[in-house]
Amino acid sequence: MKRIFSVCTILLVFFGLLSCKTPPAAGQSEIGSSVWKVSKNGNTLFLGGSIHILRDIDFPLPKEFDDAFSQSEVLVLEADIDQIADTQIAEYLMSRMILPDNKTLQSVLDSDTYELLETACYEYGIPLDAVSAFKPSMIMNMLAMFQIQKFGFVQQGVDGYYLDRAKQQNKPIVFLETVQTQIDALVTMGDGYENEYVRYSMADMTTTEQELAMLVAEWKKGASSSTEAASTEMKEQWPDIYKTLVADRNAAWIPQIVEYLATGRVYFVIVGLMHLHGPDGLLRQLKDKGYRVEQLGY
Repeated sequence: MKRIFSVCTILLVFFGLLSCKTPPAAGQSEIGSSVWKVSKNGNTLFLGGSIHILRDIDFPLPKEFDDAFSQSEVLVLEADIDQIADTQIAEYLMSRMILPDNKTLQSVLDSDTYELLETACYEYGIPLDAVSAFKPSMIMNMLAMFQIQKFGFVQQGVDGYYLDRAKQQNKPIVFLETVQTQIDALVTMGDGYENEYVRYSMADMTTTEQELAMLVAEWKKGASSSTEAASTEMKEQWPDIYKTLVADRNAAWIPQIVEYLATGRVYFVIVGLMHLHGPDGLLRQLKDKGYRVEQLGY
């Protein structure tokens, strides 16, 4: 399940796997939604959970997302994914994807793991020799992207959709972190235990389609059991990855969100779904700080 959340929006854009279609208007949610209203002392903020890449059938989005967007004065996203078109950012990404000290995949992976990876890459038309200098984490994310594309996940996600909407309406947009921060978090996955990481990710690929379908279904109605399970699994089995991708970033975002709440303006903050739930989730942290947190749609 962790691979579902490790597919970074930046890389999806960089490798050209997102379409440019515009989805229809928002529709009714089934039960609740993955949007929460956070309030205290008369100040309000909306907090929405995003899946970074969706299928055509996942649109229209639950109407609570449009409600939050229309009521907000400022949109807040994790990072400015449009910056990937910047030459310097693209060069930075490429430089961080490469193994250090002239190492290759064959030099950091044992022969059995390399053979497993080679077989999987062949299935998706990736010549492993052509990417032999890439970090294993990058290869696994490439495989993940090709796999979810095969399952029909080729449409922009929640954050990309509202980024476009905000630009069309000239609504102010701010970001919780830089593109470089997202790149740095992604490229370090599996560093120091490459064989274990690749093998685990390869095994995880066998259940991706079912887990993605379950995740999207829960996201649409505002449930969280699959997300909570994935978060717990990552925290227990891959604590370093969990700390880098989830816990540390949430800790950095909370002060910013608290600051938005103190301004008197209404912000709509959209982050990856896994950042909302679990023991280190933004929702729990805000509740612990005394904020009222209400799920929209119920």
